[in-house]
Amino acid sequence: MRRISLLGLLLLPLLAAAAGQGAEEILTDESGMEVVTVTGVYSGPALWKVTSGSNVMWILGEVSPFPRKWKWKSKEFDRVLRKSQELLIDFSGYWHVEGPQKTALETAGKLPEGTTLKDVISPELYARVEVTARKFGNPPIEKWRPFSATNQLVRSAMKTRDLTGFSARFTAAQLGEWRKTRVTYFAAPEIPFEARLQNWQHASNVACLARLMDVIGDGGNGLVQLGNAWAVGDIHALRELVPKYSFSRDGFRADECAVAMHGGEEKAREYKDRRTQAWLAQADRALKKNETTLAVVLMSELFSPDGYLAALRAKGYEIVEPD
Repeated sequence: MRRISLLGLLLLPLLAAAAGQGAEEILTDESGMEVVTVTGVYSGPALWKVTSGSNVMWILGEVSPFPRKWKWKSKEFDRVLRKSQELLIDFSGYWHVEGPQKTALETAGKLPEGTTLKDVISPELYARVEVTARKFGNPPIEKWRPFSATNQLVRSAMKTRDLTGFSARFTAAQLGEWRKTRVTYFAAPEIPFEARLQNWQHASNVACLARLMDVIGDGGNGLVQLGNAWAVGDIHALRELVPKYSFSRDGFRADECAVAMHGGEEKAREYKDRRTQAWLAQADRALKKNETTLAVVLMSELFSPDGYLAALRAKGYEIVEPD
């Protein structure tokens, strides 16, 4: 895991003092509907509580993307962190490429000479892609396979709506190291890079492009609402918005898209089960060892009927959810 500069963390108190309780920016989409973007410093949602006897694990669910113009600074999170023996952060699904892998990824994403995106997806989907791409500056997607066109549109949508893909995990990791709390970085093993490339080039990845149209077809308003709901801790809204709009691996890359990315239904199911059981083993260990543990996971894992929280509940742990 790369060490991240503490500069952003150290600036948070200054930002909080400057921003106060935050502000609002009014954006308007093509229909004239107003979408309010919160700015400033916000605490995010309350924590889930998992107990085992006298031992407690507090869990923060996080989302991606969120507006660049607000910062996360939670007094509750920091208070729990100060008395925690361990901070457990789920980095499953987070990866980056560089050097030869970056070159291989770009090469794999290009369609054969003389073939365009229009030639490899249905006319109905292409029409949706055209309309959506215009909302985000018409990024050059014609030469790319569906999985690469998906990524191009994601980046353009985030840039256009001034969103960032980095989430609370990174700030939490910085804060944990700053507080000198033991930080455990959990990440379930991913499939090999070469197999990943083969899966992503497969025609079935058109499912990811189609799913993305559901996510950003409204011009990104749903993404803004998702970030806003997380910022102000609106749990009811998050239950509705996370499955629809989250850019996380378990958000828009779910269902048929996850199947395509992992090379089939059986492999996707095996990966999901393996990841859940591996995280559950870490949680069991922490709950037995520590009086207080703090964890950060994808919020989809707290809402999903087969997610991390459901697995903890099935093992008999007592769980208190925030309002």
